[in-house]
Amino acid sequence: MNVNQMHLAIQQGVDKINSLQADMLLPQEIDIELNKSMIRFINSKYGKNNIYRKGFEESQKRIDDLRSLVTEHASPVIFKEQYNNNIWVDQFKLPTNYLYLVNQRSEIFINNCERIQYTINDAAEADYFVLPLSSLHNGTELADVLVAVADTNDSNTGFATLASGWSFNNYPEDISHFVDYLLDNSNWGPGVSIYWETYYDLHFPNSFIVLVDPNVHSWLNWDSSVGVQSTLVAGYTNFNDYSDPTLNTYVYLQHTDSYLGARRLPVGDVTKESTLNKFIQQDDIFKLLDDPFNTTKHTAPLTTVRGDYIDIYTNDIFIIDKVKITYIRKPKEISLSLGISCELPTHAHQEIVDRAVSSILEGISDPRYSAHQSEVRQNE
Repeated sequence: MNVNQMHLAIQQGVDKINSLQADMLLPQEIDIELNKSMIRFINSKYGKNNIYRKGFEESQKRIDDLRSLVTEHASPVIFKEQYNNNIWVDQFKLPTNYLYLVNQRSEIFINNCERIQYTINDAAEADYFVLPLSSLHNGTELADVLVAVADTNDSNTGFATLASGWSFNNYPEDISHFVDYLLDNSNWGPGVSIYWETYYDLHFPNSFIVLVDPNVHSWLNWDSSVGVQSTLVAGYTNFNDYSDPTLNTYVYLQHTDSYLGARRLPVGDVTKESTLNKFIQQDDIFKLLDDPFNTTKHTAPLTTVRGDYIDIYTNDIFIIDKVKITYIRKPKEISLSLGISCELPTHAHQEIVDRAVSSILEGISDPRYSAHQSEVRQNE
């Protein structure tokens, strides 16, 4: 089913014949129920809260239920800290669409089980704008141009085009195309890089992180105490003045003085191997690290999960290069207005619709709720 068909199926399932009982349901309300039902479907198939009491990949049905959401992601680790004289901790940033972890493994540097010397390579400090997606539209249209200026009252003191040239400007129909356009590096201005939600240690949900190189644009200033703070301007059709906030949206330059993306790099001859990680609970990790028989080792690096990170523990004979995970990602939200249909396999669509119908019937206290629930329980 596409999103239009799912909406029609819900209206048919909720409405009594010729009663028009559900004719007041708004498309946005149906979207909410569909997305709630989709998440409940995922949770029930990932865990064992289903009639077969089988979880993810324990049967062919469970494999097929979530296969469209199984995703791989690999990324270099970032050096976090040294725990003691023989234990180091690196961290791996989980992707922003992460939902459930399936497996994890590491690529490591090793030198025949000999102690490895290393250097810490600190990435450069960053000057950046945080541009929320909500700042790129005024309710009906998308911004036409993104520029950075040293002073909104005088663009002659410093000016750079961050991105421009797109032909779509309708909100919300063109929002997905707009996001893809901004993330394509061929559309960036000189000295500009644009990332979505995450850049090394920086994390801003539902926002772009726009980096501007001060070596290319020397007029950049993030410290308002020593001058006018540089500004990103999202301009709209027929704007005439960068200093007019009624025509433009502003965000201001920020700066991080911590080194982003610090990494441990081996010195000397090393070889690279791939190994499976071993997950450990937070209350057990330090006991195991201090236990010579169960501590972290190159054949099974110990890991813990906290917040948006996986922490990987190493000793002096191996260094983590990157981590690769397989995970179940968050599905895109179903939306009639944006034309976004359900990403789950086709066989799951009717079950999601049935769950949504049951939720709506319960909400309006319809006597058919109990009967409909008994039908839903037979879905598999």
